[in-house]
Amino acid sequence: MKKTILIGNIIISALLLIAVIASLFIDMPVKRVLPDDSAPADTGWHYEDGSPADPIDVQYSDHTARLSKTLNAASLASFTLCFDTANVTFTVYLDGEPIYDYHPGLRPIYGTSYGLDLHSVSIPYFTGEKELLIEAEDMSCGSMWAGFRNMYFENGTAYMMKDIESNFGKSFLSFWIFTVGLLIVIFGLLMRQDDEQRLELISLGALAMILSLWTITGFYFPGMLTGNPGFIRAINYLTLMLMPLAGITLVACLTRQTGSRVLLVVMGVTFFNFGLHMAALFTGLKDYHDLLIISHFNFLLAVVLAIVLIARSVRRNTMNSSQQIYILVAFLILMGSGIIDLFLYYFKHNKDASTLSRFGLLIFVNMLALYELHEFIRVTEKNREMEVVRRLAYHDGLTGLENRMAFNEYEAQIGQMKSGRCLYVQLDINDLKKVNDNHGHAAGDDYIMAGAKAIVAGFGEYGRVFRVGGDEFVAILLFEDRREDPTAVYEKCKKRMIEQEAVYNEDSPFSFPLAIAYGMAVCELGADSLAATEILADKRMYERKKQMKAAGA
Repeated sequence: MKKTILIGNIIISALLLIAVIASLFIDMPVKRVLPDDSAPADTGWHYEDGSPADPIDVQYSDHTARLSKTLNAASLASFTLCFDTANVTFTVYLDGEPIYDYHPGLRPIYGTSYGLDLHSVSIPYFTGEKELLIEAEDMSCGSMWAGFRNMYFENGTAYMMKDIESNFGKSFLSFWIFTVGLLIVIFGLLMRQDDEQRLELISLGALAMILSLWTITGFYFPGMLTGNPGFIRAINYLTLMLMPLAGITLVACLTRQTGSRVLLVVMGVTFFNFGLHMAALFTGLKDYHDLLIISHFNFLLAVVLAIVLIARSVRRNTMNSSQQIYILVAFLILMGSGIIDLFLYYFKHNKDASTLSRFGLLIFVNMLALYELHEFIRVTEKNREMEVVRRLAYHDGLTGLENRMAFNEYEAQIGQMKSGRCLYVQLDINDLKKVNDNHGHAAGDDYIMAGAKAIVAGFGEYGRVFRVGGDEFVAILLFEDRREDPTAVYEKCKKRMIEQEAVYNEDSPFSFPLAIAYGMAVCELGADSLAATEILADKRMYERKKQMKAAGA
């Protein structure tokens, strides 16, 4: 059954993986009501001195630039000016009249730029020709690309839908991985069986959530959805800072090296990097981008140290072969894709810093999720076996009641209590030897089980019942509420037990009726001696046994 469940989940995960990857490449033809016509708007621009201007490669003078072009009303129809920007603020004028202004207010945590955003500028109706002017200011101070791209005259809604469609696969992938990570964290928090397994699950889920948020860079949909591209930019950089610590923590958990100093090294660098960023941002001295090399250094350091942990674990043989395969393959794929993206960012000037990392992340999360599923099944089976062993150790094999070992542990727990009352009830089945001698030991076992059933019927609802010897039983009832009367409860329980005795004796196959001797004593916890209370209850039980024998019961 366990293997069937595992195989079933592997198939489901594989199908989900295929579906997600397919969604990135398969196009679905859509019949639109919105017009698809558009005209490029990135040509015909010039600077104030008349020289040609390229909106993508704006030449700033003292961090500002003025770009203008002549518009012909006949060629515009009902279109708007649509484009996307990065790290630039601007105002759009039509014949000297402002028609669009973009100067977002940035909180210190956002840094000196908002990142990426989409714009749709409605052009007022006019006839003939007019001059369109854009006054732009470079927010990056030359450290990042700052300009305009994908500039068209077209329907604004259609333009935004095109961006959403072109990046839907990336957005869905990030959202899906974030959801999986969140579910894994919740599952780990709710798990109560194994601390190491819980830590692994929580670490895996946290890393998946961090990586998914990091991969939302490079496209505009998250900023459009939240209406706050500056916050999305901050999340991207903050997750890059936290990623090394989350990754090394997961590797340490998987390799059973959570006590390694490697964790402290990465933790120290991560906190230093975070503190340095916060100080630089809130003082206005530096931006995220200016300190990006420190985050990248910490990432590479974590990769190297993670490889050290894995190599050490393999050398010490602290992981089984299946663990090694899952960890090595998943981790190397993820880190390899990240290193390639890092190379492309610095040497190919790729604006999307997580192009390959998304696919590496998808493979990583699926492989580690399968690994954790396998581990969960293994741990669950192990705990089930341990529970069977514990039950055998703490329960009587004949009656199913708790045994002497369980009684001793429970009595020790009660001895630590400083308030409340405890009712000890000593019980003993009469004439067991006679039943064994006259009817055999199998009949004696039935006699013991009948006695146990009667005792549980009487006292089981109010306390715990133990079989501490052959025909000897103890019931312990706790009373934390001072208003409860232990004696009254005892009488009620005793009556139930005697009634159950009578029911059994009506159809008893033995010549000796079932008779149970009993005696009780009340202990004031924190004041009275448990040992003395137990002795008193035992003494009263034997007095009752003598009375029953004298009466012929």
